[in-house]
Amino acid sequence: MFLDTSILIEIFRNDQKTRTFQEIYKHIKDEPLFISLIQIGEISDWCLKNNIDPEKRITKLKQILNVIPLNEKICYEAAHIKYKIRKKGVAKFGLLDGIVLASARSINQRLLTTDSDFRTISDAVVVR
Repeated sequence: MFLDTSILIEIFRNDQKTRTFQEIYKHIKDEPLFISLIQIGEISDWCLKNNIDPEKRITKLKQILNVIPLNEKICYEAAHIKYKIRKKGVAKFGLLDGIVLASARSINQRLLTTDSDFRTISDAVVVR
């Protein structure tokens, strides 16, 4: 399962006993987990805003997640995804969203997210 940054942030914010954490966990418990290299920047940004050492958090995450590198094919696909979604009227769907989805698709994984902008995408699972 490919994890959107929104999922990682929810995991950071919620205790294992919360409904939110349990909802996420039911989707990821037996799955290999993946993120895009670019998400390390997003996670670091969130950590800095929340007074958390980003390097320590990323080091821990890399012990349980597989980090998928960026390449030209993913970048081209991301631009196409963004264009198509924006054309459907989802104005805030950004290039980073496209990169994350294209990265997931590059390894035939579904994307787990809390972002409602992904609701119409068949290979995305939106929780919440």
